[in-house]
Amino acid sequence: MKAVLISEPGSLQVIEREVPQITSDTAVLVKIQAAGICGSDVHILHGTHAYATYPRIVGHEGCGVVEAVGSAVTGFQPGDAVIIEPIHSCGTCYTCRHGHYNCCPNIVVAGVHCDGLMAEYAVVESRQLFKYDPAVLTPVQAALAEPYTVGAQACAQGNVMEGDLVLVHGAGPIGTIICDMAASMGAKVIISEVSDSRREMAAAFGASCTINPLQENLSQCVAEISEGMGVNVVFETTGVPALTTNSIPLLSPHGRFVPLTFAPEPMPIDFRLVNKNELVIAGTRNQNSKFQGVVDSLPSRKDRLDKLVSHVFPVAEAAEAFDVAANPKSGSRKVIITFA
Repeated sequence: MKAVLISEPGSLQVIEREVPQITSDTAVLVKIQAAGICGSDVHILHGTHAYATYPRIVGHEGCGVVEAVGSAVTGFQPGDAVIIEPIHSCGTCYTCRHGHYNCCPNIVVAGVHCDGLMAEYAVVESRQLFKYDPAVLTPVQAALAEPYTVGAQACAQGNVMEGDLVLVHGAGPIGTIICDMAASMGAKVIISEVSDSRREMAAAFGASCTINPLQENLSQCVAEISEGMGVNVVFETTGVPALTTNSIPLLSPHGRFVPLTFAPEPMPIDFRLVNKNELVIAGTRNQNSKFQGVVDSLPSRKDRLDKLVSHVFPVAEAAEAFDVAANPKSGSRKVIITFA
């Protein structure tokens, strides 16, 4: 089978490898049809991912068709179209026992700690699979389920509610998805984004207002829109370190701040405001039990899924696909790799 291998930072190849075998009676062999390139995959290629090990077949956003099942598998059979949850945990630690398996210290993420989904075949546990209707969604559309679960988890951590005023820093794929999900929950969403094309697209994903922070004073705009009260939730998706510090004063009393980025250095936070206003700083990681709800919602989002995907490449052109995904001047949004 063909697979996308990053053997070491800076080295990406499409290789031939043996098809993996089912070794557990609860496992399933999936023929992969489509896999998305995430920013974290680009970080693995560049050697800036904090947790990845090498060599690694990358990819954690994927879907396919069941090829074979283990002897104890029920509910799935060859031919089923499935979307793959890429994480699994130990099930016994403190966080797992308390329902937060996404924070398990022993978590295994496909494409990071073990070989991932950018390959023609992958073996996963049946509990990691979710069926979808291939007559309704294409594989390219279905491959967007995982990033939508990241948006769902972020919104849950931010406790987004109907009527909230939400600010999203950045309208890349994850920022745009958070905008979509928060707006669908009844929130009013402000997008702060320097790219004209991304601001324009954000409007199609439910943004009520877009701001170019290079041309407008973001604090003044927030004050005007919120009538001086501040926004209720801020999501930081850009990775610009100063935005972590600058987001706290933008929040209303009892506001929530959700950083989705990993800055290389600690950022100062004004804890006088945090305590005065009982602000919540909520981390978010992967997703926790969000897949079924997201998969159920995808058919109603088909128009937005199509807008989100900017490039589709066959696996043989994986190197070019990564170049496009990594180049801020390419205009790329979500880049998908497909498998025949």
